[in-house]
Amino acid sequence: MIELTSDLAHSGGPQVAAEPVGPTFPVESTFAVPPLWCPIEPRVHPAVAQIEERIRPWFAGFGLDRRSLMRGRAARAATWACGVAPDGDEHRLQLFADWVCWAFVFDDHFTDCGPMMDDPAAYNPMVCRMLAHLEHPEMAHLDGNRFSLALRDLSVRMRACAPASLVERWIADHYRWLLGSACSVSDRSAARIRSLDEHLIVGVLDRAEHITTLMIQFCEGTDLPAREEARPHVRAITGAAQVLHAGYNDVASYWHERHQHSLESNLVHILQREHRCSPQDAMAEAVAVLDGIMLLFVELREQLARTAGPELRRYLDQLAHKIRGNSDFQRTAPRYTTTLDIDSAAQRQVPDTPVVPLYEYADKPSIVRREPPAKAISWWWDLLDR
Repeated sequence: MIELTSDLAHSGGPQVAAEPVGPTFPVESTFAVPPLWCPIEPRVHPAVAQIEERIRPWFAGFGLDRRSLMRGRAARAATWACGVAPDGDEHRLQLFADWVCWAFVFDDHFTDCGPMMDDPAAYNPMVCRMLAHLEHPEMAHLDGNRFSLALRDLSVRMRACAPASLVERWIADHYRWLLGSACSVSDRSAARIRSLDEHLIVGVLDRAEHITTLMIQFCEGTDLPAREEARPHVRAITGAAQVLHAGYNDVASYWHERHQHSLESNLVHILQREHRCSPQDAMAEAVAVLDGIMLLFVELREQLARTAGPELRRYLDQLAHKIRGNSDFQRTAPRYTTTLDIDSAAQRQVPDTPVVPLYEYADKPSIVRREPPAKAISWWWDLLDR
């Protein structure tokens, strides 16, 4: 159990009514998201508004249902892409933002909601057909899935502006992502809650971390050499950035996923089950876990930067931008902060920027110790200078 420096029932976030979690766990009258420690300066690409405006007609051109189009409008995908890749080329950022919009809505439509969310027998073959369209955009449309049409368009565009080697990595990273999402669907079908160790492996896959890390380099015209990428220290700091990214998503989306009945792959819910505690205590524990990993990221980044060449220094900056840009997005994302109807096609008004963020930022981490929270990532700490 990670030591906390403050009381678990921290009042630093917005208060919302808690739902019952069953007779085993106490029911809280209010629920607060503690502040997160993220000592990285935010930056955003200046063309964010123009990129966002161009997403809508593109996404609307594939004949998707009204609910999905509403979701696309609420996604604010350009805000996310321009925050994680602030130095990107505008043309490439447009492709990235279009993909982000598609991925957000695909996730809501198939993985975390809808008839396939707990049906691997339906979900897995659908995903395989979709991947075939990604890998072979020349293929005839197989099943009437409008999401496949959009993904095929993204594949054609990617091939037109990226070298073949990067396209192959991009495709392979989609297989990683959809393997993780298939695990989530399988867990849901069996009402199985994964362990923290499992989540630190599968959650990174399910959040498409490898794709987005690659796409940031694509947008900013960089490519970390394979010899650098293979170093244990670089793999560790990359993993830390990816877990932070996925973890901030879990914290921000907890109540959204609770409403969707898709908490099987949420860090907060996993900690609640492992520690047999209330949602409030589990949320505070999740923040402590993330603050501890952020401490590791900061120390490992400083350690690597002392001898890093320009390519690695640039990559370390990109990882930092990915963490902060994602966090800024998640804490104000309309898909998590508004009462957006996810169970019907009823139109709701979605504000561009919610008034109250889901969480604030802390001046210092919530923990005083830096021990690893799980065996799956304990080797990262072994790499720190003592």
